[in-house]
Amino acid sequence: MNGMLFVPLPFTMSREENLLWGDLSFSLMRLYNTLQKEEKELAFKYQLGITHVEVLFILSRLSEDGEWIPVKRLYPYLPLTQPAIGRVLRHLSYWRFVEIGKDKSDRRCLLVRLLPSAYALVEEIQSRRAHLLRSALPPLSPKQLRSWVNVLRSTTFARHTHVETSVELPL
Repeated sequence: MNGMLFVPLPFTMSREENLLWGDLSFSLMRLYNTLQKEEKELAFKYQLGITHVEVLFILSRLSEDGEWIPVKRLYPYLPLTQPAIGRVLRHLSYWRFVEIGKDKSDRRCLLVRLLPSAYALVEEIQSRRAHLLRSALPPLSPKQLRSWVNVLRSTTFARHTHVETSVELPL
């Protein structure tokens, strides 16, 4: 199913409940399209694509204060080949969002770190995402929001077709 998560239904639902879940899924797809459109417009402003934005977001969650991280730590989070991730990073390096280097103790190990411009872009994107989602969803307490994030994490960051073990981004 193209890397999609299929969850078998353990019980049957009433027609009304089934219709409500259908309406919710349609609304979530529309919300996702709106999020994606906003991100595409912002990324385009910086001559980037959605994949570049995803890589920057993941790097920002994996690194602390501009520390160097091995590129191989990105692989489980992206449904891309290693060469494709390398091309994305070279593009981000060209536009001065990341710096790429080699590990001094192991020259085969490629390292990457975010530059201040990347942190600013990620912060702008996160702010736009939060604003859009807060305007579309009912108010959630921090505890409820964390619960939603944890439940959804298993279908977003934990499974890709080329990764056998689940991984989590740090909160």
